[in-house]
Amino acid sequence: MNINRFEKRETIKLVNKYFIYSILLLSIYVSGFLIFGENTYVLLFDNLDSYVVWHKTLLESGLIFENNLREVTIMTGASRVSLGNELNLMLWLNYIFEPYTAYVVNQILLRFTAFIGFLLLLDRYVFSRELQKYSYLIAILFSLLPFYPNFGIGIAGLPIITYVFLNLRHRIASRFDWFVLIVFPFYSSFQHSMLFYIIFVGLVFMYDLLKRNETKDLFIGLSIFSFLFIIVNYRLFDLFLFTPEFITHRVERGSDSVSLLSAILSSGKHFVLGQYHAHSVHLIFLPFVLSMFLFNGIKKRIDKVFVGLFLVNGVISLIYGFWNYEGVAILKESNEWMSLLNFSRFYYMSPFIWYVLFALSIRYFFENFDYKFKNILILILSFFVFLSIVFKSDFVNEYRTNNITYKEFYSESLFDKIDIFIGKNKDEYKVVSIGIHPAIARYNGFSTLDGYLPIYSLDYKHKFREVIKPELDKSEHYHKKYFDEWGSRFYILSSQLGRNWVNTKDSNSDINIDINTFALYELGGRYIFSANKILNNVDNNIQLVQTFEEMRSPWRIYLYEVSNQNF
Repeated sequence: MNINRFEKRETIKLVNKYFIYSILLLSIYVSGFLIFGENTYVLLFDNLDSYVVWHKTLLESGLIFENNLREVTIMTGASRVSLGNELNLMLWLNYIFEPYTAYVVNQILLRFTAFIGFLLLLDRYVFSRELQKYSYLIAILFSLLPFYPNFGIGIAGLPIITYVFLNLRHRIASRFDWFVLIVFPFYSSFQHSMLFYIIFVGLVFMYDLLKRNETKDLFIGLSIFSFLFIIVNYRLFDLFLFTPEFITHRVERGSDSVSLLSAILSSGKHFVLGQYHAHSVHLIFLPFVLSMFLFNGIKKRIDKVFVGLFLVNGVISLIYGFWNYEGVAILKESNEWMSLLNFSRFYYMSPFIWYVLFALSIRYFFENFDYKFKNILILILSFFVFLSIVFKSDFVNEYRTNNITYKEFYSESLFDKIDIFIGKNKDEYKVVSIGIHPAIARYNGFSTLDGYLPIYSLDYKHKFREVIKPELDKSEHYHKKYFDEWGSRFYILSSQLGRNWVNTKDSNSDINIDINTFALYELGGRYIFSANKILNNVDNNIQLVQTFEEMRSPWRIYLYEVSNQNF
């Protein structure tokens, strides 16, 4: 990358027409959250069904600063460590604001961090003044990606933290750089993305060390950065290193070993399409990047950074595809650290690398080709990328997939009616859900026996398994394997419904289900919220007491009471 311009010109002038256009576009994009409020379509899977509720649960429990093993009684099976750490900005956004408002503030912070970070990075290290306008183009495209919101700036912030580390590497870091470096660990996910970024920067440091380049500033910055992540995630380190008495459900985790052909196909699919939790929408400009990569191979002047990053993304895709390869699975079974660390998660870096490659391709294209319509070509290409991003946005994607808004998903008014009908203090009984995510009941203040947690006790997993054992036995290779070898979703599983937990009143069907209601009652379960009518309820020793629905809610809830008369 070009670093000879440090003393020749200042960093990008932010306030110009391109900046104004970009900010206007970003503002229009996020305005949907503000205009429609809770009637906005937002990401459901691994979002409304989990993180939003985890933050709310922790805050309601009053156990923010309690020790790791303190039980969270309003979500049976959960311990304090199950609900994340208190040193993360995401939690405090939920403390300051209502859950939806916190979600919107987070979205705004993610996108503006991504935009400003890429502007700074591209202006200093990629584009000359003549190509400066393309910094805005790449930055706005990247900032509009459908970032997975609950990792903070773990993906959206990669441009700005890379800018900081490059400045440290070249010994030109400012106070602003040190500020970003210190704040970053408090607003990103260590185990999902930043651990692997730290490994990557560590490899760059080792390269500089071998080349006998100056490494002092980079070493100090990387050390502080890593140490802060340990501090922020002290609960996680304490659990795995100093609390041997707590055995998590993760010790029973298995992995689906795949054949060589499947591993190759998975690698190729990731290289072309990316991954669900780290959307890059790079397929549109991939042919352009690929052609510039091939031209690098036949030209005497090779852009080593471009070629290197392209190969890095190739290696990341291979790691992703081969992580569950049967040969690697044997190594994971024999090595505890390989089973704890999911190295396929290097894929979280891929979106950032693809957009750097797009920028480098534009630069290489303008430096090496004398086409009359170069600007038009780049703008048309970028326009199609923009359309693809919009098409992949949560607004559009959730509308097409589930057609359920934030407000409809949690349906607070509907569940208030259920609460009033039951007429008891919610602390006096436990509930489970069928056909809908248990997060809905938990969001509405009910104490739940079922749920979705990244960490909970193995003992509780075994107790809950007794409740769903009859249904697990019906599907050996589907639900049984899903629960026994993963189990983070400890739901009332139904062999008829599969893994469909969005059974709306317009699409649900009557079911037969077999539940060990004795085990359910022993755990404190007194009510079942079912989105599906249970035909064999008498066989399960449960009684239908009322049905609830509202015009503005997608759910029809059959309320069943668990009886102890026949135990």
